[in-house]
Amino acid sequence: MSSTASWIACPDLATARDLAHEFSAIARERRGHDLTHWMTRALDHGPSPVQGFASFLQNDWDAVVNGLTLPWSSGAVEGQVTRIKLIKRRSYGRASFSLLRTLVLAQPP
Repeated sequence: MSSTASWIACPDLATARDLAHEFSAIARERRGHDLTHWMTRALDHGPSPVQGFASFLQNDWDAVVNGLTLPWSSGAVEGQVTRIKLIKRRSYGRASFSLLRTLVLAQPP
């Protein structure tokens, strides 16, 4: 069976694929304003897992739209937090707070 025939045999799979591609484009191109239209389609016509994802996004709608629209990211902060936690875990039980502070400040970000 060809790949086209498999999409025809399972319309839910085709719908899920189309919605996933559309959501990916919205996220990649920072088109948060298009999310309302996508959400309507996902909730009305999407298969159950896609509907669950869409309803989960509604829990913090403003943050989701801003995250898909605005150019700012907390990635740099999250990277620093991860770096500090790694230093802390390596030194667990062997280092005092002053030594941990020195290690965190001495290593470049």
